[in-house]
Amino acid sequence: MKKEKKTEIFPWKKVFVIAVGVLFVAMMVLSAMGSSWLQSFRTVMANDTVTIDLTLRDAMGQPVLTTDQNLYQTALARGYPFFYTSPLTVRAGYVGNPPYTGLQADNYYLSRSGGQIKFGILGQELDELDAGVLGMKTGDTKTIHFTFSDPLIITMQKYEFTAMGGNFTATALGDLVPIGISETPMVQGVNGYNSSPTNAVFRIGTVINKTGDSIEVQHRYPSADITVTAIK
Repeated sequence: MKKEKKTEIFPWKKVFVIAVGVLFVAMMVLSAMGSSWLQSFRTVMANDTVTIDLTLRDAMGQPVLTTDQNLYQTALARGYPFFYTSPLTVRAGYVGNPPYTGLQADNYYLSRSGGQIKFGILGQELDELDAGVLGMKTGDTKTIHFTFSDPLIITMQKYEFTAMGGNFTATALGDLVPIGISETPMVQGVNGYNSSPTNAVFRIGTVINKTGDSIEVQHRYPSADITVTAIK
């Protein structure tokens, strides 16, 4: 007598229960993460508010301003006089920033009281940063090469440079020097230094020309390294 073959039934119910359990756990994890996990898929669009880490670099590739604390500490150890600031918030695609904006920053060599001073980021730079973040995602990194035409050269007379604390005689081509920008003159007359200029900011420039009674300083920074850290 032949034995009847038992039909094996696949345990679909059990598998379904397990699958539902796994899905439930996955949804719990995503719920705990909130909406932050969606940020990795979001692309920066016009008018988004974007937070970026930033390092401005001079023509030699040296940092001038950074949000990277490790980079700042390394530069301090080498005696390099640049600025450390907090992450920067930009408006994607915006054009028409004011001539300059003061960013609260640390600079070991320029801050006489040990507190923060203001670094001046220019409207031309901000306009190109605003445009540069378009299409980026959280975590993306990019180097932006500034294309505006202004060479950003300042000519200072010997007395102006001296009044601002510079040593005209010792200063040579290629030296890095701090420069001040304000809404009212920092130097008033041959012997006058305005200790309270309106909306004053600082930048670092490079000496590109020197005569017997004047000095030319360029404060144009060719590029900026940026990393998108948040999009709103």
